Formats: sequence, C-alpha cells, structure tokens
Amino acid sequence: MVKHHRRPSLALLLAGTLVGTLVSVTASASAAAADFTGDFDTTAPGAVPAGWSVSGGGGDATAQDVPGTVDRALRLKDTSTGAPVTVGTSFPSTSSAVDTGFRLRAAQTSATVGVHLDGAQGHNVTVALSADGRLYTYDGTRRVDLGAYAADRWYDIRVVAHPSTATAEVYVDGERRAAQLDFRTSATALDGLRAGVSTADTGTAWVDDVRIVTESAPQGWPYLGSIAPRTAQQVGSSNLLVGAETLDRGYTDYQAFGPYLGRLGATGVRLQGGWAKTEQTKGVYDWAWLDRIVDDARRQGLKPWLQLSYGNGAYTGGGGSGLGGKLPSSAEALAGWDAWVTAAVKRYKGRVAQWEVWNEPNLAGIPVADYTDFYVRTASLVRAEQPNAVIFGQEAGIDVPYAQDFLTRLSQQGNAGLLSGISYHPYNADPDNPWTYQQVAKLQALIAQYAPGGVVRQGENGVPSRPGSYGALGDLDWTELSQSKWILRRLVNDLGRDISTSVFSISDLHYSSKINSKGLLQTNTDKSIRYAKPSFYAVQSVASLLDSTVKPLPDYSWSSTSSTPLTVRAFAKRDTGRQLVGFWSASGKPSENTVRTSTDLTFRGGDFTDPVLVDLRTGAVNDIPADHWSVQGDTYTFTGMPLYDSPVLIADRSAITL
Repeated sequence: MVKHHRRPSLALLLAGTLVGTLVSVTASASAAAADFTGDFDTTAPGAVPAGWSVSGGGGDATAQDVPGTVDRALRLKDTSTGAPVTVGTSFPSTSSAVDTGFRLRAAQTSATVGVHLDGAQGHNVTVALSADGRLYTYDGTRRVDLGAYAADRWYDIRVVAHPSTATAEVYVDGERRAAQLDFRTSATALDGLRAGVSTADTGTAWVDDVRIVTESAPQGWPYLGSIAPRTAQQVGSSNLLVGAETLDRGYTDYQAFGPYLGRLGATGVRLQGGWAKTEQTKGVYDWAWLDRIVDDARRQGLKPWLQLSYGNGAYTGGGGSGLGGKLPSSAEALAGWDAWVTAAVKRYKGRVAQWEVWNEPNLAGIPVADYTDFYVRTASLVRAEQPNAVIFGQEAGIDVPYAQDFLTRLSQQGNAGLLSGISYHPYNADPDNPWTYQQVAKLQALIAQYAPGGVVRQGENGVPSRPGSYGALGDLDWTELSQSKWILRRLVNDLGRDISTSVFSISDLHYSSKINSKGLLQTNTDKSIRYAKPSFYAVQSVASLLDSTVKPLPDYSWSSTSSTPLTVRAFAKRDTGRQLVGFWSASGKPSENTVRTSTDLTFRGGDFTDPVLVDLRTGAVNDIPADHWSVQGDTYTFTGMPLYDSPVLIADRSAITL
C-alpha cells in the first residue's frame, strides 16, 4: 500500500479582486486545506504589499489604483534604462506541482515584462511580454511565442509547473498555449514568484490576482503530462452542455465571455430567447442581439439550445419577465407571444434544433394545467414551423408530482407527441445524493409511460465559488475548490448514466442586488472576465475525455476496500472497448481540502492494457506503477489508489491525449 505524503502548504498570496474576495486553496500535510484570502485592494496606494520585496533599483513596485477602473493592483514602474525593477515573494520550497494563476497587464508594448516561477538556480518557468508586442515563454533555452499582446489589456495567465519532470504548461485566457515545456534551468523544487521589467527598458506593468497552489501526486508515480483541452469544434459531439443564460436581461455579457465558449469544449449552449428584449415595441422585433450570439456560438462549434421565455411588459397581462415569472394571460399578450414564437422559430430553425418552453414553471407557482396548456400552445407553434424540432418541457428541481400531472394531461389531450423530453434543475449540496437519481429514474419511467421516446436532461446546475452568492445554494460556504469538485461530481455522475448535462453557468451573473458566482469565469463589476476559475479547467478535462466517442457502462461491477462510500462511474471507448473508470469519495458536500487516502479497487469486466491515473480537477496524468495493478482474465485489481472527494479516473492510456 503506497503512502501519500503531502508537501507543506504554500503561503498563498492573492492580489486584488473587484467582486468579493478571491479564495485559493492548498492542502497541508495532514489537515484540511487552508483557505487564504487577501488582495492588493487592502494595501495603501504607494505601499509595498506585505510579503513582497522590491529589488533592482530601476524604479518601484507598489500597490496602486488601476487607471480607469475601481481596481487596485501591484504596479511595477521602471524609470531607468540602466537597472531593472523586480518584485517577488517566496514560499516554502516544494517538489510538488505548482499551479499558479495571475493577471498581467502592460501600459505599452515596448518594454520586456516577465513573471517567473523560481527555484534555487533561478528562473525555471517564465511568461513574458516582449518589447516587440509578443507574449512568450521558454522551452528550455528556446523562446516560444504565445501570440501578440495589446497595451492596457489584462491577460489571464495560468502556469502549471512540475518539478518532478522539470516541465510546465502555460494557459492564456483559458486556452492552453504550450505544454511539455522544459524548465529554463535544472531544478527539482520551486520556492518563489518574481515579476520584473527588464534592465534596458522603461515602462509600467501591473500584476493582479496571484494564486499559488501546490498539487501533490503519489510518490514514485511518474508524471506523464496533462489532459489536452479540446475545443467544441474538435470535440464535435457530446452530452456535455454549458449555460449562457440571462443574456436577455443583461446579467452577463456575451462579448466578454464569448471567446471562452469554444475553448471550454462543451458542445451545446443553453440560451434564453428574450421576448421582452426582442420586442420592446409591440410588433417590432430586433433580433440583432440574439443573431450575434447564436451565430458566434455556432461558429465556435456549439449547438444553441433556445428557451422560449419569459413574459413581456410591453403587453398588459404580458407575464413575468424574470425568474419566477408568471405566464402571459391576456388575449392580447397571448397573441403577441404566439407571433413572437412563430417569428423566432421561422428565423432560427436553420440554426437551432432544440427548444425549451418557459423556465421553472413550478417555481413560479404556475398551476400544472396552465403550464400544460401553454406548453401545447407553444410547442404546436414550434412544430408548425419546424416539424423535426426537439422540444423540452421544464421544471425547477426534480418535481415528480408536477411532471406526472403534466405528462398525464398531455397524454390525455393526445399531445404527447409534442414532447421530446423534460429538463430538470437538481440543486443540492451533495451531488451524489441518492435521492436525486431516484427521482430522475421516476421521471424516466413517467416519460416512458406517457411520452415514449422522450428523454430527461439535466438542464441547469451548479454551485457558487464563494459564500454569500445569489441564488440556489448561496446560503452555504463555497470556494473555488469546492465548486470545481461539485461540478465534476455532477457531470461525471450524469454522463455515467447517459444523461445530457449542463453546467450553470459559463460566467458569473450580475443580478441587481447580488452576484451569482456559479460561473466558471470570474467577472469584474462591468461583467468583463477577470479570470478562468479552476472549475473552467476541470470542465475542459471532462469535455476532452467524455465525448461521444465513449459510452457509459451503467452496470459496471466493482468493489473497494474503502471504509467510506464511493461513487464509481465507468465508460468505454466505442471503437476499442478500452475503459475509463472514475471514482471518488461520496462524502456529501465537497470539502475544502485535497487530502487523499488510499484504497484498493477491483473491476470485473475491465479492459485496460496500459492504465494511467487521471485527476480531472487538475488535469494531471500519472503512470500507475506495475506493482500497483494486476489482472486475471478480465478482473483488474488496483492497489493504493489515491482517493478523495473529487473524481479520479483509472483510464487506458490509449484513451488519453496529452
């Protein structure tokens, strides 16, 4: 049985954030991971932030307000052509993987600005802005171009460094730009972060939102690389979707988050049609806002899934125009609704194949008879224009009685053929709660009875990334770590049951009173993107691996020596049969630590030739040593497997692209 040793936690140093506090997590040797919060916003302008030191003599490095914003960041100002300015911080030396995030901005494109992860021998990994307008890094001593950069624009940088192999990968704005980069100098440990403006140049640069996290792996299990993210176009087809809701009410900004959609790898996107936004004057439709979104999402390889909702205040009795909104009720409003639905389907039927009728009618207290009749009214209009349209009914939570009454009435009217499925929103703190899937099974049975051929879809689900968030589960304490674990557990659970599943949401949502931090992307107060959260990269891993080239194995036979409950979800490649089997501790709401225990697993009916270990949260892939697995016939035994409350896969190496 292998023992897993945790390195001492890093002193996490966090820079300014506009929206609440930024939380970064690292695991300690034997206890729960410590949460560190902090930002440059609390450092007085002109002061050097605590824990940072300035050297070089070519200028200064202090906390300053960023011009044109309400933000404060660490500013490096170099005024000398004969000396550099450097600012840095140290952390306990570690040979574990170091996952570092920061934002970087320069006031010009004519000075070289670098950020470095350092070891005892100097700079090991560098991301820099050159004096000729290029963003770059290094592969050993060779410079690697990462693309052009612009002045006065923030870049979201992620660097994952692996001292065990002296390699690193670099991400820019959620996109992996380089991987398997050799360290610049030989090193087996890292101990500091430095930023500076070069000796020969003068200029100003800003650093913000610094996040440094150690990630340990089993001792002696060789690191092979990380999962290669794939765009939606590269994935092509999958059951993984992402939500881009509330654009109809302006709570998010498509122009800000749009570039990240394709990079995520989800192949479908949920949008709300926005009757009130499209028809602000009776009888006059402005489709420009929705055209841009639908066309851009399709260009990036995502299939839009359009919800026909909410009401429209331009009409008396026009219904509610937001969450919990009532249906339109007056004759005039219903006629307006009919006209808008017909026009929408006529306009988008060549670009949108799937539709959904209203949002969470049961949450709004809409009687099931009224919703059923409204569904029939709307679905009939859709099918009149688009006979092959896929149309979903919808409900908050998993409300089996509401669904049963809806399906019964639909069937009695002879309208079951108008239903392609029901979309549900199962918000609960424990993504492995057996009740959830018991209710899903009841929904599936009801649909099979009343609307044969229909399916269920998990249409909206997520959790916040910080406490005090607006919306479902916002009364609980969450961090970016627990959010990423929760999302992974929900997605792998659903995909392992062959359920189409959507992440809510791509971006944080700005409601009038509060921010809903369920986004995979953290935002600024103006709804622009601040940085990709760990959950964004975690979903990239799922999207890359669990696409339509794999099939779930719902009756997979397994056993474990774990004393705590486990969830196991198995998949196989459709062409080769080689398997990917996910397992994790089903321990309720995800914890705020990454401490692993050890378990033995036995799979009956397994199919592996070269098994590797994949942590979906970090993307890391490690070899499983030969003395940790054995096979007899089709029974595979794996010993000393690292176990925690986030999905880890034992996968055949042939199923993994690095």
